[in-house]
Amino acid sequence: MKNNLEPELDHEFTFEMPPQKGWDGITHCKIIQIHPKTSISYTYQGEATGEKSLACAGIHSKAADRATKGIFTKLDTILNFELEPTCGGTILHLEHSGYKGLKLVLISLIMQMGWKKQLNKKLPLVLEKIQNATTSNRNIKAI
Repeated sequence: MKNNLEPELDHEFTFEMPPQKGWDGITHCKIIQIHPKTSISYTYQGEATGEKSLACAGIHSKAADRATKGIFTKLDTILNFELEPTCGGTILHLEHSGYKGLKLVLISLIMQMGWKKQLNKKLPLVLEKIQNATTSNRNIKAI
């Protein structure tokens, strides 16, 4: 996803995707806490309709579209990613907090499904890429 993220406290950045039904494609963020190689927290702000949240979660039904039609949300939340070393590897903790009001609680449940879908789909690819790069670096050093 196109972004201008720099790992610096108070850095403002955006995530940009092609506009979708109910959303302009831009998420506005600001780093509010950072501990190198351990954790990062940033604000996560944007505006969208209910149809966008359903699409992120992979929910495609006319009934769901009707139920969320006209729900406009202004998202002003916080995302926190934390790595926890264990004897068998590392655990990634993701917390998306700050949902206020009944509409946003509903949106949070939908977004939770979207986060799970994205992490299950994309995280293994990123980890494989990192492992391959690490293996390549070891091979280069051995030469």
